[in-house]
Amino acid sequence: MTAPFQQLLDIEEKSLACASALPDLASHKDEWQGIGFKLGDVELLSLMGEVKEILDIPEYTRVPGVKPWVVGIANVRGSLLPLIDLRSFITGSGLKNKKEGRVLVVNYKGMNTGLIVDDVQGMRYFQKSEQAYELPEISSQLKPYIKKAFQRDGHYWPVFSFNALKEDERFLYASL
Repeated sequence: MTAPFQQLLDIEEKSLACASALPDLASHKDEWQGIGFKLGDVELLSLMGEVKEILDIPEYTRVPGVKPWVVGIANVRGSLLPLIDLRSFITGSGLKNKKEGRVLVVNYKGMNTGLIVDDVQGMRYFQKSEQAYELPEISSQLKPYIKKAFQRDGHYWPVFSFNALKEDERFLYASL
């Protein structure tokens, strides 16, 4: 029978041998991580750290006296979550069927806000070398929220800044 300390040394040796096949942290430091989503036909990205949670559209209650892009307020796990139709806010033309969208939950000064988008396409990874230094042609309504983009295989992925959205005065004043 092997002594307990020798068993621990054997386990450590086997673990280190297996760990050499795992990717190291240094290989990921040049990687940009985001979440892909759609507003209408436009594919966008958001910085991973700006999105707190992704939800299906929860049951909600309409709120009187607010702008048309404010969908309502929902109770999500005991907390109130304002729901905003992001496409309606930006373009004036919202989702036709609110049940088909998804909700990106973002935090602003300690308060969560649910932004309804057409679709969430999952996580996207880009190398920092894929950052485009020339922004793609995009609608003037989206331009204030696009600070950078990534390009891969001739396709541009504009990065939507939720921080820029949260600083927009129109967004901050949702009442009529």
